[in-house]
Amino acid sequence: MSSTNTSPEPAPPGRVVLRPLTEADARAVRDWPLYPPEVEALDYALRPGGWLDQFPEAADTQRFAAWDGPELVGFSILTHVAGGEAEFYVALRPDRIGRGVGRALTEQTLAAGFGGLGLKRIYLKVRPWHRRAAALYEKLGFRRTGRAVEEVQGRPVEFDLMEVGPADRRPPG
Repeated sequence: MSSTNTSPEPAPPGRVVLRPLTEADARAVRDWPLYPPEVEALDYALRPGGWLDQFPEAADTQRFAAWDGPELVGFSILTHVAGGEAEFYVALRPDRIGRGVGRALTEQTLAAGFGGLGLKRIYLKVRPWHRRAAALYEKLGFRRTGRAVEEVQGRPVEFDLMEVGPADRRPPG
């Protein structure tokens, strides 16, 4: 399955654009190559039974596809949307890690959450060893609020908890 956009208006190349995630996008994500060894523990999120299956489009879940030109390069999810809050998930196509896509995708998802959805708080979980992601979240205004252990694929996994509000956000760029 290709990660190529079939819509008549592709995103401008070199600029990540968010669109609602479709079932065709979800199928394409499941066919992405494996994550590299340094982040391979996150690969399950892309596969059948992963985040796109755990968080289907619903009244309390918004799913976004990130496009760069004609290519699907990532996706994000705001879920458990209630009471002005939502949980944030983000995943990138493996060959786009470290190329600014995560920042653009996160910035645009926060804008959609605080703007269009009117959220007052967005929170997330990040693994303590995933320093690159945690550093990005901190640059965008997230602050650490604690730690938690949750089951992932039948195993306990430790997470750092982070959150951001509209007043905490830092400008894009």
